[in-house]
Parts: sequence; C-alpha cells; structure tokens
Amino acid sequence: MKTFFASLVLASVSLLSAQNLAAQNATIPVNGNVQSTQKLRLTIEEAVKMGMGYSKTLHTSEMKVRAAEARVGETGAAMLPSLGVSATYARLSDIPADRQFQFQLDASQFFRGTVDPALLADPAVRNSLAAIRQLSTPPPPTGEPAQPSAVFPVILDNYQFQANITYPVFTGFRLEAAKAAAEFNAQAASQDLVKDRFETEFSIKNAYWSLYKVRQLQTLTAETIEQVTARLGDAQNLLKNGLLTTNDVLRLQLQLSNAKITKIDADNAERLSSLQLNNALGLPLGTEIELASQIEYKPSSVPDYEKAIQRALEARAEVSGTQLRIKAAEEGVRAARGGYLPTLALSGSALEANPNQRLSWRGAEWNFTWQLAAQLSWTVWNWNTTGYQVAQAEAQVAQVEDALSMLKDGIKLEVTQNYFTLQQSREKVAVAQQGVEQANENYRITNEKFKKGLALTSDLTDAETFQLQAKVNYVSSVVDYEIAQARLQKSIGDQPALAGK
Repeated sequence: MKTFFASLVLASVSLLSAQNLAAQNATIPVNGNVQSTQKLRLTIEEAVKMGMGYSKTLHTSEMKVRAAEARVGETGAAMLPSLGVSATYARLSDIPADRQFQFQLDASQFFRGTVDPALLADPAVRNSLAAIRQLSTPPPPTGEPAQPSAVFPVILDNYQFQANITYPVFTGFRLEAAKAAAEFNAQAASQDLVKDRFETEFSIKNAYWSLYKVRQLQTLTAETIEQVTARLGDAQNLLKNGLLTTNDVLRLQLQLSNAKITKIDADNAERLSSLQLNNALGLPLGTEIELASQIEYKPSSVPDYEKAIQRALEARAEVSGTQLRIKAAEEGVRAARGGYLPTLALSGSALEANPNQRLSWRGAEWNFTWQLAAQLSWTVWNWNTTGYQVAQAEAQVAQVEDALSMLKDGIKLEVTQNYFTLQQSREKVAVAQQGVEQANENYRITNEKFKKGLALTSDLTDAETFQLQAKVNYVSSVVDYEIAQARLQKSIGDQPALAGK
C-alpha cells in the first residue's frame, strides 16, 4: 500500500520537476497563501489565445522583426540620392585699416588726350568715362598725405543658405550587398517569430493539460481519503463487536495517513501548476482557473521515423532562419570585397550667400551660385585592411554554417527522443487501460467475496488500492501521451495540436 502512495507522490513530484513548476520564479508570499482575485473558466483554445496575446517573448520577437524590416528600409534608402540643407550666420572680427589690402591709382594721365567723338555718342561710354575721371582725379591738396583706398570691403556679417544633393552611383556593390543582407536577416527574424509562436503555444497547452493532470490526481486522492475514512469508521465499529482485529484497523489508519500525505503533495502540486498557468496567461497569480476542456484520448498512428526526421529538417523555422542568416553572411563577404573596387558619386549644391565668396567684389549683398561635381575615388593601398575585412566576413559565414550543422544534429536528436517517448506513452496507455479493466474486475470479485464472508477486509482494501492506482496510471498516461504527441509534432515543425473537448 505504501508503494501505491509513494508512486502517486512520485508522479506529482516528477510532473513539477519536468515543467519547472516554480511559477517561473514568481514571488509567493512568505506565509504561502496566494489571495484569489478572480475566478475564470477557460477552454484550451481561449487559454492559448490569451497567452499568445500576453506573451512578452512573442512581443520581443515581433519587435525584432519590425527592427529588421526597418533596417531593410534604411539600407535601401542609402542607395538613393540624399538632399540636405543648411543655414549659417557668422560674425567676423574687424580688420584694422593698416592691415587691409590697399593700393592707389592715378588714372588722370589716361585722359590727357582726346576721345573719339564717335565713342562719345554712346551714352554708356560717356557714363563710364565720367566715372573714371571722377575716381582718378587727384583730390585737392590739403597738406596731408593721401590715404590709399581699400580694394576689398570688410564685411563683418556673413549669411549662407545652402542645399546639397548627393547620389552614390557606384560603391563597389557594398550598398547592394548591405540591402540584400538586411532582407535575409529580416526573413530570418520572421522565422524566429514562427518558432517562438510554436514554442509559446506548446508551453501554454502543456501548462493547461499539466494542471488538468494534477487536478485529476488530486480528485482521485480525495476519493481515496473519503473511501478509507468511511471504511475506517465501519472497521472501528466491527472492532468493538469483535468482528475485526486491531491490526485490520491499524492497517486502515496507516492507509488513511498515507492518503492524507499524498493529498497534501497533490494540493501543493495543483497550486504550483495554477501559478505557472496564470503566469503564462498574464493573469494575477491567485486567479482560480476552471478548466473547461478535457483530454479526449484518440489513439493515432506513430509517424514514420525517417519521414519525421526529413520533415523536421525541411519544416523547422530554426533551419530556415539559419539558412537565411548564411545568405546574409555571404552578402557581408560581398560587401567587404567591395573595398577593392572604386567608388563614384555625383553631387550638386546651390548657395545663396551674403556676401557670396565667388562674387566678393560685389560687397554685402545676396548672390546665388551653384556647382555640380563628380567624384571618383579608389583606395589603392590600405595595408590589406580590406583583406582582413573579407577574412572576417568569410569566418562569420563559416560560423553560421557550423551553427546550422549543429542545429540539424540537435533536431535529429530531439525528434528521435520525442519519437520514442511517444511510442512509450502510447504503449503505457494501452497497458493502463487494460489495468483499469483488470482492477475493476478484481474489485468486483473481491467485494462479492467480502459480502459472503470469503474475503478479509485487507483483501478488499488492497482491491480498492489497486483500482485507484490503475485509474491514476490511466489518467497520467493519457495526458502524457497527448503531451508527447504534441511535443513530437512541434519538433517536426508542425502545429503542436493537443486533442481536447
């Protein structure tokens, strides 16, 4: 009898260990009491939908996809013309008069002769000659030496408004490779999201059905306590009448004590399972969840092993994601090799400035100028820096290829383990189902003998124990089979379905 209760405790403890039912490091009050905030009835479909919407893991993966897609846009924009504008104001320091560039010109000697009357007929010529005479006529003597005139005026306030446009015509295929690598990385991030969705869905379903399993064990344990308590009362009455021995009563008392210990472990397992499910769904830890779905055992054929391995290597999102990262790394090699090639860029600018340096002789006024340029550059020698960059990129390709190889080995091992676990679970269900039938029949026969006085109380107690143990084994094996089937489907790369109703 101790063996049965020990096996029941072991089943509960192993369930907690396998799922890390510490509520994922959730904080529990010191006194161990978690106040219930609400009650909720959930089907397996509703639990999955709620958990998928809450999952921080999925949200992080979605943000990685969004960042990768933005990176694609960034690298694509680098291949297009860019436009920039700027505005500048500068206040310059004054220049003393004796430091300015100056000269004197006496052009009066140029006009001692006569001018052709035909030229004077032109008003523009007349105006120009008049201006030159005025500027070149020496001032009347004043007794002080003449001061030279500044050639370039000193302008202290400078203003500029400039627009620039640049277009990278050829960059040694570096921009094209960067964009292709970003696209592959974005696709890989999408595959990671698919993987995380499968993992999250399976973990939610696993937590749901694990709680279902623990509650079934809890119910069976409670039934045992109720049956043993009732039988113990009858036995004590029979003992008073001399129809039973003290040893028979002690046997029932020991059975009841073991059942109560098992019930304590089952209750704690149920609390921890509830914590884990609440945490996975984003609910307050004290929420009481009523499981509206039940396991519906539907035996199915085990998939072909070789086909399962091949399917996993083709369908797993991790494999696709790593293959895409290999392509991205190869584009990195192409970008690094672009350092051996020349680059060509076109640029243009428009400038509105006061003063404009190209028209400085016009003084402090706004003037517009522009320019177009083509720049060809080629790094002839850089001490093999480009070669080192290519070597780094090629090493990164090799690393990702090794990661893919190790990933495939891990997938083969995972599928193989889950394949044999599913076979084992399927066989255990068949044996447990047969055990329930045998235990029921054994209890029926023993009970009939007991009523006729042909069986002892201990015989009937053992028959009840065997019957309960058979039920526990069947419930555990059915839930384990469903979880094993879903785990194999997930490892193959299919949707991790768990049957329920």
